[in-house]
Amino acid sequence: MKGAGVSLLIVLLSLSPIAARCARTSATAGAPSPPVNGAADHSETPTTTIRTDLPIPSSTPPAIPTLNADDGRARFLGLLSGNGGCHLPCLWGITPGSTTYQVAESVLAALGSISDPPPRFIPEGGVVFPIYGEGDLMLSTHAAFEIDSDGDPQTVTRVGFQARQLKSIVTSEGIAIADVFDSHSFGERVGYYMLPSLLSEQGPPTSVLIATNGGPLTRGGNGGFDILLLYPDQGLLVNYTTQMHLAGSVVRGCPSPSDGHVEMELGAPGQGGAFLRSLDKTNWAVRIGWYKSLEQATSTSVEEFYLTFREPTDGCIETPAEMWPIPEP
Repeated sequence: MKGAGVSLLIVLLSLSPIAARCARTSATAGAPSPPVNGAADHSETPTTTIRTDLPIPSSTPPAIPTLNADDGRARFLGLLSGNGGCHLPCLWGITPGSTTYQVAESVLAALGSISDPPPRFIPEGGVVFPIYGEGDLMLSTHAAFEIDSDGDPQTVTRVGFQARQLKSIVTSEGIAIADVFDSHSFGERVGYYMLPSLLSEQGPPTSVLIATNGGPLTRGGNGGFDILLLYPDQGLLVNYTTQMHLAGSVVRGCPSPSDGHVEMELGAPGQGGAFLRSLDKTNWAVRIGWYKSLEQATSTSVEEFYLTFREPTDGCIETPAEMWPIPEP
């Protein structure tokens, strides 16, 4: 992989104790992600260096107001319901290629009272981890932005977003956090980012990729069936994780509006190939090597996929289990 090792967005995300707990709850083996075609061997842990010599966007930054917990939750739910009134790749009013560092910081810092851990801002960018509890369920998200250390230190170049539904469970080792799928409340809260809404707003993707495995083991503690959509010209990479189902020799994923977690990498629109090349600087450069194209792994075309899932449906994607060997323990 050329360029930086691991995305700043991923480095900041790794600071979350929720993410760490989730990683420990998986009771099954995870599949290793093979390198991207033509990339170097990634068997060694990549080293990430965070520069500290870059200037803070303002030498005397103004105080960023943080909403109290009640107002923070209301603001958070409002941002989720309509994406802050803007369209992807804009997230909550933060648009890669045009929004300034200080504006992005003010948007995320306002949610600090419901962030676990607290928001973190460094010269290269910032991240917030808003959570929202409903009974024994927890809507866990992160939103992050990054600036170009080699370009304008004031302008956001990349935005990341992730939303998952989690639940506390009792294990032999104590309380753990597990992924939850097919949650009606999750589908309502995060409906703007789910597959039908995305396809309706953005149209057919340039390409669709999937990743799963051929046995009952799940990967990385998640549902085990990933669907990745690429819109290079719009600056969008969107990944949905849903529950894997085995049906004889077939592996099946059914991305209903309430069944799936979502993760996004957003860049400035209109860059096309430059957006794809920018992924070489993120963790996706490693992860994409695991995926196969929709046409390669199924009998479905991208156009058929689009027509099927642009409206809420109980349709599924099926792929031969033999194409996805069970990962080694």
